[in-house]
Amino acid sequence: MITIPFKNKGAFLYVEIYEYLKREITDGNLKFGEKLPSKRSLASHLSVSVNTVDAAYGQLVAEGYLESSPKRGYFVCQIDTYLLKQNNHVSEKKIKKPETRSVKIDFSPNAIDQRIFPYEAFRKIFKVTFNEYDSYLLNKPDLQGELELRKALVELLYRSRGVRCNEDQIIIGSGTSHLLQILGLLWGKNKSVVLENPVYLKAYHIFEKMGNPVISIDIDEKGIQIEPMKKFSDVAVYVTPSHQFPLGMSMPIDRRIRLLNFANQDQGNYIIEDDYDSEFRYNEKPLPSLQSIDNNGKVIYIGTFSKSIAPSFRISYMVLPEALLKAYLEIADAISSPVSSLEQKMIGAFISDGVFEKHVNKMRKVYKGKRIVLMNALKQWGDRVKITGENAGHHLLVQLDNGLTEEAMYTRALAQGVRVYPVSPYFIHGAENYKSMVLLGYGSLTDKQIYSGIGILKEAWDL
Repeated sequence: MITIPFKNKGAFLYVEIYEYLKREITDGNLKFGEKLPSKRSLASHLSVSVNTVDAAYGQLVAEGYLESSPKRGYFVCQIDTYLLKQNNHVSEKKIKKPETRSVKIDFSPNAIDQRIFPYEAFRKIFKVTFNEYDSYLLNKPDLQGELELRKALVELLYRSRGVRCNEDQIIIGSGTSHLLQILGLLWGKNKSVVLENPVYLKAYHIFEKMGNPVISIDIDEKGIQIEPMKKFSDVAVYVTPSHQFPLGMSMPIDRRIRLLNFANQDQGNYIIEDDYDSEFRYNEKPLPSLQSIDNNGKVIYIGTFSKSIAPSFRISYMVLPEALLKAYLEIADAISSPVSSLEQKMIGAFISDGVFEKHVNKMRKVYKGKRIVLMNALKQWGDRVKITGENAGHHLLVQLDNGLTEEAMYTRALAQGVRVYPVSPYFIHGAENYKSMVLLGYGSLTDKQIYSGIGILKEAWDL
């Protein structure tokens, strides 16, 4: 007879019976075909109710450990032994742990200043938007995104970026990566994708993993070079013309016209304009978008709220040319919108009420002040550093002339509790001309942290 050493005399004795018997079966102590005691006899032996044993047996039958045979009883089922591949087993000691070294100052290029987030405005918008009388609030989102948000974007994008579109051309997504995946589905694997080098790495990895042939073209001081692309056709060119990531230059009008002319050479050519960081330009007004000067439906415009509001709002938007919109609608049922209706309605109201543009103007002033502080702090390094990409966005680049490698810059800084960001990982190939260079982001840092961090780096890098 089976004896079970109960640990808990409470109401869930059947769980202990179930777990004990399951362990006996998986360990091989109860063999295939072996008959278990009847419910009544086991209940009597264990001094529990028949219902308790019945519940345990019932769960074991449901999971496939036991088989019930009418008028015969319960029998152990045949279960294959689960094999653990020894060569895949890694002892706990060998697992690489994340760095636990304390980071005092993080020059992240992706962080924002959370202290100026418009919490009060969003509280009010949430109260108004989360309305039980809105019969559409809990419904599945529209395939292209909530109409209120798309209408708000039509007006905002025209005012701020010169983008010309209607709400039917806008697709709401959960980040730039999601929208690039949609484009990959539209085109299939046959479409080659031309990427800037260096490049936004997620774009590179997405197209590569979706099977699209990837062609990398080096950039110069004006952005992506046009001449090397002329031998290609039926391609999509992914660019960040307003603020090239990560090097920070802006594409001038002559290069933009040449890029549009290249797109016009072949019916299958398109340009993906990732308008990254376009809101944050400090010495001049934000440049008009590439889409605003496209008269032939060749530019796919992509934007996001990750910097202008917060990274946690996984809401992005894409403006499709009319020719691609039809293709999208044919597959839209299989994609659907991954962003909740409530969040979309909140962002739509944030824009429509005029609060968004006020917030961006405030952020622009704040980040311009941080940029000035960082530039002033860097003056203590004198002529030993070259600074680029400082006119827009939330970061700049520094390049040393003292022979210190990028890896040494990173490790020495981290040893002192300061995190900087190497540039070479953004290159698909050929980072030789950008040695001894790292990114310094300032979005989330206070003036005190900026000065302190630059002082620490000066010592860590022997400047």
